[in-house]
Amino acid sequence: MRELELLAPAGKWEVLEAVAEAGADAVYCGDKRFNMRMLKPGMNFTPEELQDAAAYLHQQDKKLYITVNNLYYDRELSELRGYLDFVQDIGADGMIVQDMAVVALAQEMGLTVPLHASVQMGVGNLAAVQFLEEQGFTRAILSKNLSLAEIKSIHQNCRLSLEFFAHGDLCIAHTGQCYMSSYLSGASGNRGRCIKPCRWAYRLTGAAADPKEFSYHLAHHDLCVYPYLRELARSGVRSFKIEGRMREAGYLTSIISVYRQALDRIMSDPEAAPDPEDHQLLINHRQRDFTLGNLLERPGREAIGLDGSREPFFPTEARPLLSLKAEDYQPQTVLAPCQTQLRVKIGSLDQMRGLLGSGVKELIIGTEKMRQEGSNWTRQQLKTAFDLAAAEDIGLFAETPRIITQDNLDPLRKNLKAWSQFPWQGVIANEYGAWKLAGEMDMAVEAGYGLNVANYETAHWLLNQGAALVTASLETDRDSLRALAALGEKLEVLVQGPLCGMITDYCPARSWSDDSAADCKIHCLKTGYALMDCYEQAFKIRTDWQCRNHIYFPYDLALFNHLPGMAAAGIKRFRIDGQFYHPQLLREVVEIYQQAIADMAQGKRLEQPSYLQLIELFPDGLTARRL
Repeated sequence: MRELELLAPAGKWEVLEAVAEAGADAVYCGDKRFNMRMLKPGMNFTPEELQDAAAYLHQQDKKLYITVNNLYYDRELSELRGYLDFVQDIGADGMIVQDMAVVALAQEMGLTVPLHASVQMGVGNLAAVQFLEEQGFTRAILSKNLSLAEIKSIHQNCRLSLEFFAHGDLCIAHTGQCYMSSYLSGASGNRGRCIKPCRWAYRLTGAAADPKEFSYHLAHHDLCVYPYLRELARSGVRSFKIEGRMREAGYLTSIISVYRQALDRIMSDPEAAPDPEDHQLLINHRQRDFTLGNLLERPGREAIGLDGSREPFFPTEARPLLSLKAEDYQPQTVLAPCQTQLRVKIGSLDQMRGLLGSGVKELIIGTEKMRQEGSNWTRQQLKTAFDLAAAEDIGLFAETPRIITQDNLDPLRKNLKAWSQFPWQGVIANEYGAWKLAGEMDMAVEAGYGLNVANYETAHWLLNQGAALVTASLETDRDSLRALAALGEKLEVLVQGPLCGMITDYCPARSWSDDSAADCKIHCLKTGYALMDCYEQAFKIRTDWQCRNHIYFPYDLALFNHLPGMAAAGIKRFRIDGQFYHPQLLREVVEIYQQAIADMAQGKRLEQPSYLQLIELFPDGLTARRL
């Protein structure tokens, strides 16, 4: 058995010393500016402490990995450049990276610090791992949502070192694709500021056994793969990561010691079984109950702490949400005529037919649909769509899912291969596996908002990698949008549509059905399937064809009021996600935005009646929360 690394967290100096003494081979930590764990002011390291940490660990033949794992806005990049020089100078053994801006800067600066792809990148398939290897990464921290079989399949066909979380907090959502905290409060979980709405109580509606009481339906148990360390090592995991950079030494050292002994046994004897007494020590030491996550199967009700009894205190709670009102209309005048254009995502031929003659010349078709919206596109439907598009001079684009794990890779490859026979204008990729597959099929590739492009440096890097267009992250703030606007025709911004807050492998509908242990009877197709908070705000749930649950913010996005400001800043391409709208509703929404685009082309202000009409079309509410 090759050497197995035990990787421990540290949020301050005494913890770093303690975990190193307890047996960690490497420690990961960050400074007080550029990492994702910023909620506790007394935690994280000063530059001087990081320099001392590198020397201290290297003296013991141990390694230091620096977390440069945030998403960065443009105003932060100048200071980040200097910080990357510092990380190189102190001899860090690796940088844990989420934002491709870090990669772009490292390449530009000629840095030699090894790059580790953060779990925040959602690396879940071989094609994504191979893409990262081509970009110079030496390690991929795999998605926590992978099974043993998927990990093994990735390892057998790649050269990258693979790291996997072994113990600690486990979010219900796929990492890097949870925006719920941003939508609710403006505090981004992808920037380390999550207010943990998944740890609040909700009432589940629409399930077969509809529970009337409020429960912690999204409160995932903590991860503990200790019983399967041997199997993970056989599957190709070489670094076992303990979560907990905000934890104290007393909590971490006992965990580190147990995993140290287990990995040593496996390295001495690959057939060594887990020690039941050590496993019990972990159980006795737990905060939440434990789960294996997705290691053996998709999580069910047994993986959720429904009663909240073991849920650590966190000082946030549900809050009433504000939807757009008539009085929110703000008259604006575009200073000069602005030429902009609109692209629309559709979910059916009926929607497409309803948009003919609307002036929209680009449409997006997803490679998957939600079960509640009917079956996926058939070959005959696509043929009809392309016939209609040819007659109306409309360009069609395919969009891939935001989540693609190893089990989904071959089906996606077959799908893209079959779809490549049609004259698509391009493929919108939301993770790097789909990006690589589309490139291999010589299809033009665009960067979807699932890639979380939050700054100009990342966007420019993607364009250099061959992207025809970049969609701004759904969390991009106003200042970064202005910086991204320098891309001109190469930038697109979502201005209207439902806001998917999180994607999870856990299915509450099935978990709460009377036959949850039997074959799935597609309980998610029942009407009213949602999580209701204490303010009776419904977070609707849709289910894709991989049985992943997509949980939506109660209000659809509507940036109608902000169109003139964005156009004046230089943003030229807007997008409507209308795949869930009734054809007539979608037509009316598109006409409102098309009129606005026509008005801005003449330097006119947006008229209040159009804004009021848009609000009236959505009685459940609209939001401009993003800006």
